[in-house]
Amino acid sequence: MEFVDDIDILFDILGNDTRRRILQLLADEPRYFIQLSKDLGVSQQAVLKHLDLLEKHGFVSSYEEDSSYAAPKRKYFKLNRSFMLAVGMTRDAVEFVFRDIPQQQQQAVADKGKDLQNEGEDRKLKAFSKEASQIEKEKEISKKLNQSDRLLKEINERLAELAQSEVSLLRLRQQVTKSAHEAIRESFDEELQRQILYETLGEEKHLNVDQLSAILDTREKEISTALKLLRQRLSTSSSEGNADASPWS
Repeated sequence: MEFVDDIDILFDILGNDTRRRILQLLADEPRYFIQLSKDLGVSQQAVLKHLDLLEKHGFVSSYEEDSSYAAPKRKYFKLNRSFMLAVGMTRDAVEFVFRDIPQQQQQAVADKGKDLQNEGEDRKLKAFSKEASQIEKEKEISKKLNQSDRLLKEINERLAELAQSEVSLLRLRQQVTKSAHEAIRESFDEELQRQILYETLGEEKHLNVDQLSAILDTREKEISTALKLLRQRLSTSSSEGNADASPWS
């Protein structure tokens, strides 16, 4: 699935209460559709339609397992994707973020210029990862559950701390974005120039005319002309040694 399609499909899937409840139940353990129908209080036919849609888009997968009774094999459903969907909205920005969550911890390449805080974060993550691996190997059920409970509490606390830091950063981003948007509105009369500035604010300025043309639904010729005018107005001579030299130069 393409990125934009992912967002659209996710909102469509999660916008239905029954499908959300199905996903929540399957997060606990695999179930067959008769179980889901009973737990949800929804007809078997309706549950099957929801499961078909979820399976079609890769949110769940199915497998067969022998029944404990003298009956045909049962078809079970389980969750099949790991991802995060975030929606951010402030007075000056709207953002939809979709990220796949890899099943295995990816080996990060350490940067030589990494600061102490980042190194500390890496140590915490490695410690959590080591404990998680030990829990997977634990055979004694009470130890496994106690260790899991303790580690999950620590992970949840850390996630709450990170979420609060993210909120603080988003508040600062809103403050800076508001200031920049006000300056753009006051300084640029041409709507297309404003649109380009809004779209590229805070992003790398390796501007691609084709991409901007598609994003803004505007002819490439008009985009090229607008970019030329923006560069003429915003470029700063790097020979002057200006620390705030324009990225448009």
